[in-house]
Amino acid sequence: MDHNIGIVFIHGAGLNASIWADLIKEINIPTLTIDFPNKKTNSKAIDMMTFDDYVSAAVNQIKNWKVEHFIIVAHSIGAFVGLKVANQFKTELRGFVAVGSIIPINGNSFVSSLPFPQKLIMPVILRLFGTKPPQKSIESELCNDLTAEQTSKIVNEFTPESKALYLTKINFILPDTNRIYIKLENDNSTPSTLQDKMAQNLNAEKIISIDSGHLPMISKAKQLGGILSDFVNEIEQSEITR
Repeated sequence: MDHNIGIVFIHGAGLNASIWADLIKEINIPTLTIDFPNKKTNSKAIDMMTFDDYVSAAVNQIKNWKVEHFIIVAHSIGAFVGLKVANQFKTELRGFVAVGSIIPINGNSFVSSLPFPQKLIMPVILRLFGTKPPQKSIESELCNDLTAEQTSKIVNEFTPESKALYLTKINFILPDTNRIYIKLENDNSTPSTLQDKMAQNLNAEKIISIDSGHLPMISKAKQLGGILSDFVNEIEQSEITR
């Protein structure tokens, strides 16, 4: 089946577009994988980057893509970028999928969306240690259900982000479109109760659970691919019958 709706994938902090590679093999849908703009930048330049730089980089990549309608699939902190991007493509957007994401209340930052006491501790950690966690933290929080080889790739390719990604308070309007939240039941980075709250913040029409750690696009590529394919199929069917 030829699809007239594509998928824009937005990864989370420290990661890159390659995390989606296994998942993309499982779906027969046009895809665009966004890379954050810090990937080939020195640490001083990364610190100078603003939240708007992240959004602009994504918007420009989408504008250069020759697909008229798409859904956004945003992972983790990538939902912050995704929500701002969604506001710029109201006529093209057909759906929004949050994967283990932090979804702010309008006017909040990533840090201010965290539960107490993390919201107090996180700014101190960012100031003292920057945005790249120690290897042990990356392994235990992001890679708890990955193979040794997959874990090694995530650790070796992990890059620091601008602090602005974590600290900028964003204003947005929830996308007026189909919204689902994919809850990760074995996620050591975003606890289950916090994900429930985030799904509520998204006003998600549907919550779909996967028994996966923080990176289901790697550990459960086939299952996540099936969910996304079904979602795109449902949207396309509803547009045919409208």
